[in-house]
Amino acid sequence: MDSFMQQIKEDIRLIQQDYSYLDKRLTSDAFTFNYWILNKLYSIDEEMIPTFVTDINDKGIDCFVHYEDTKELFIIQNKYYDESTSITREEIADFLITPLKVLSAGNYKRSPELQKIFDRVSSDSEYKIWLHFYVTNNLQNKIADDLFSTFNFSNEKVKAFVGAKLYRLKDIKSIYYGDRFTNKVSFVATLPTKYSATSLDVRPKDYGMDWMIDLRYVMVNVADLYNMYQKALEKNYEIFEENIREFLGTRGINNGIITTLKSPSDRENFFYYNNGITIICEDCKTLRGSEHFAINKLDNHYGFELKNPQIVNGCQTINSIAEVLSHYSNEQMRKEFNKTYVLVKVFVLDQLTRIEKKDLEKNIVRYTNSQNGINDKAFASKHDFFKNLQTDFISRGFLLLVKPSDKNEFMTKFHNDKAKLAELYSRSKVFLGRFLLPCDRLIDIMVPLEKLLKVLLAFEKNGYIAFRKGSSVLKPNSPLYKNFSLNISEKFTTNQMLEIYLLFAKAEAEKKKSADKRIPISYYLIGFIGSTFKSDNPDARNAKFNYLFSDTERLSTIYDFFKNITGTYMEEFCRMNSTDYNNMIKQELDFPLIDRCINSALRFTSNSDIIKNFIFM
Repeated sequence: MDSFMQQIKEDIRLIQQDYSYLDKRLTSDAFTFNYWILNKLYSIDEEMIPTFVTDINDKGIDCFVHYEDTKELFIIQNKYYDESTSITREEIADFLITPLKVLSAGNYKRSPELQKIFDRVSSDSEYKIWLHFYVTNNLQNKIADDLFSTFNFSNEKVKAFVGAKLYRLKDIKSIYYGDRFTNKVSFVATLPTKYSATSLDVRPKDYGMDWMIDLRYVMVNVADLYNMYQKALEKNYEIFEENIREFLGTRGINNGIITTLKSPSDRENFFYYNNGITIICEDCKTLRGSEHFAINKLDNHYGFELKNPQIVNGCQTINSIAEVLSHYSNEQMRKEFNKTYVLVKVFVLDQLTRIEKKDLEKNIVRYTNSQNGINDKAFASKHDFFKNLQTDFISRGFLLLVKPSDKNEFMTKFHNDKAKLAELYSRSKVFLGRFLLPCDRLIDIMVPLEKLLKVLLAFEKNGYIAFRKGSSVLKPNSPLYKNFSLNISEKFTTNQMLEIYLLFAKAEAEKKKSADKRIPISYYLIGFIGSTFKSDNPDARNAKFNYLFSDTERLSTIYDFFKNITGTYMEEFCRMNSTDYNNMIKQELDFPLIDRCINSALRFTSNSDIIKNFIFM
């Protein structure tokens, strides 16, 4: 079985376990796959899914998704097939013809809501209607490929664009770990300045500078920046989505910003003190005339309208401005901060520019943050793969800390929502109970991304590598990041990642309580257990994981055995090499010594059959 198919099955079991009350048909894996597709690929909340499931094998439609903000309608067919079942020409043809034919005629009875949506959007030329066909294997089928590649829908009533795509298992995996379909909120911001002279407008076409991109340098009042921030919040628009530097409280750099803003005598110097804000947007229109800027009452007659702005540098500045200005009424704010300005750099990157200059956006983010002490690990942790993994951890009751600010954000979010916190705890206890770990505080269910990757590195390689090279697991240009961190899904399902981490957490908790604060050596313990997983065959690995984690008593027996091995190995290694613990962990592992320690321990353990079955299975 493909290793990713094991992940799908794991997720399906979780959906059936948690949401069987929603739909009696969830007893079927094939039907539950519809829920999986909608939740994991289209980000639909499980409790909302019944609204979007029509009926399996009905007129070629299993379910649908409507994203009103992005003007997209997805009509979906799912085939939960094994590795040897190929999709047929009839299945493909039926899907590409029947749904659109029935919907265009207004005769779709299974979902009045879908028919109503289709009737409304099909006449809108800005809409995209997608036919998405999913199959859970990678069998090649030229007839199917040809049908999709030559698909062309024509109907005088339908003005919307209509397209069709076939997704095999490898494609599904790419979406699952990468850029999932989402209803991205669109947002238009107004950025005023006092006069045209208080902005530098670089328009490449107008100035014969075709090698440059469209950009603006604008002097903006802090009240207008605060207004833009507030409007983004009201619309639930992620204005800091691509930003690296996170707001970490009123300490360090923020303290200076806040102190300046609070000082009536010094705030007019804010423009000189601050490095400014960097914004990337999709489009920038020039606005002239006071009617565009009446809200700020600063006699502005010039400015810009930004489509989908992203603050990529200056997150702490914006948050600090918001921290101070939120305590003023609008009238007070305009009066008190009428002389307080900040420099805003606006880079216009439309879709064509992003294609032509594919690395420019990433490098703007990197270099505009390079003077702010941004760790490479923060850049790496922005990868979609880790954000999606964070979502999957939450569904299991754990909080994966991906961004630097995640800990503070989760603390605030869940302490203010006791019901969601209780739900988290109930899910996490299913896992924590097997490892005899506590679940009393939010910190008990937090998993730092870097630590998780180091633990998995110890399991897949060994404890020495985790000790010595683990600091590179989130460095974007390191071989470990590229070849290991971004590929952990090739080796582990989400449950397996979590279970290995909790085994490490159990070892860490016991080490803190030990007399010498040394045993068990947590990375070594994980590495010793991982070294017994010699097969790359997904089925063999999954069987061994199941043997290790499915029975609490057996897990405890195996854990205790390898815990003692770490102690024996330390004693023998230090004695043989006349060294101590601190020097030992800096040296390569002595694998022949490890084998001798294991073989010797097997002769004296009362549970040797369990250990032998595990080691040699």
